Amino acid sequence: LGHEPELLSDTIKNNVLLGDDKDLWNYLKAVCLDEEVRHIPQGEDTVIGETGLRLSGGQQKRLALARTLAHPRPVLILDDPFSALDQTTEKEVFEHLKNLVPDSIIFLISHRLYLFSETDGVIWMDNGNAFSSHQELLAKNPTYRELYQLQAGKEAFTK
Repeated sequence: LGHEPELLSDTIKNNVLLGDDKDLWNYLKAVCLDEEVRHIPQGEDTVIGETGLRLSGGQQKRLALARTLAHPRPVLILDDPFSALDQTTEKEVFEHLKNLVPDSIIFLISHRLYLFSETDGVIWMDNGNAFSSHQELLAKNPTYRELYQLQAGKEAFTK
C-alpha cells in the first residue's frame, strides 16, 4: 500500500472488493470507514471519482487499506497508511489490522512512533546503525527516545 492511495474512479464497493464476493462491511469496519459510508446517500455504491476526489485524504487512505485487507498477502508493506488519521482512529485501525492478517508479516513505514511499542520489532536507521526493538531504541537511541516521548506522551514513556 503506497503512501499515495491508488483508487479507481468507481464505487466504494468496487474499490475494496475488486469484483470478489466478500463482506465489504467487514473491511470498511476494520478501517473505521463503515459509519461514514453508511451516511453517504449512495452508500457503498457511491462513485468516488478519479483518484478518490470525492473523499477526504483520511477516507482515501482507509479505503485503500480496506482493499489491501480484503486481498491479503503473506507480506504487506504499508507506507504511512495512518498519516491522515487522528490518534484514536489510528490505534483502532491498527488493532483491526493485527486481527485481520495475523499470519502476515507487516512492514509498517511511519513517522508516528507511538504505535511502535505494539510491534514485534522496529528497524530504525541512524547513521548506518540499525536497531531491532522498541525497548532497545528507548535504551540506546536518544533521538528515538525523544521523538517517542513527544508523540506518545510522558505517561506512555514511563510505562
